[in-house]
Amino acid sequence: MRPETSAIIPVRNGARFVGEAIASVLAQRRDGDEVLVIDDGSTDETPIVLAGFAHPALRTLSGGGRGVSAARNMGLAASCGAFIAFLDHDDIWPAGRQDALTMALQQDEDLDAVFGRIERRIEPGAPVTAESRVQGHHAPWLVGSGLFRRRLIERIGGFAEDMQQGEDLDFHQRLVEAGMRDSLCEVSGLVRRHHGTNTTNDQTLAEPWRLDVLRRKLARAKASPAANRPAAKRPSD
Repeated sequence: MRPETSAIIPVRNGARFVGEAIASVLAQRRDGDEVLVIDDGSTDETPIVLAGFAHPALRTLSGGGRGVSAARNMGLAASCGAFIAFLDHDDIWPAGRQDALTMALQQDEDLDAVFGRIERRIEPGAPVTAESRVQGHHAPWLVGSGLFRRRLIERIGGFAEDMQQGEDLDFHQRLVEAGMRDSLCEVSGLVRRHHGTNTTNDQTLAEPWRLDVLRRKLARAKASPAANRPAAKRPSD
């Protein structure tokens, strides 16, 4: 039986958090769903944590240390589900998330993706930033907040493996350019954990990758004018 949903979790040196991330997904899986964890060259105790899960729906792959985008793409290539979900190893699925988003896609065959709201969890000692203060908003460029149809992702070929940061925003932008029809759901779709080692803690690094995303968008528009057409409106617009 083909899985309805494939959940893809990349991890590198995430022993502190990855167990809770995996447990939050397994607790919400439906019969036949699969969970793929890609260990991207961890040198801490992550392999020990992963070995502690003996669930038949869980598969662990070796990512070879090529980065989060390559790890996600590896998970995509190995997955079988008609629906695709992503979760970073330090984030969590809130209770009821998967049922709500799955139902939204099942009820409207024309939808390519659905996105829930973002909750924030600030760990002790984590810096409090402008981002971490915002609660309950939609941020569909954070791929972990959504559930996607495989057919949508196949239009663009996955994540840009040459991007060190900003790959989520670039991924979302290319989906929009490919004609994504999406909907914002009034449910919690992701618990985003803030801790001392988040890559987004240093906001001085944000401007270069945002410019990189923009440069890539402009290059695609120049190469193919059709890519610059207005995206299809969400059903709720």
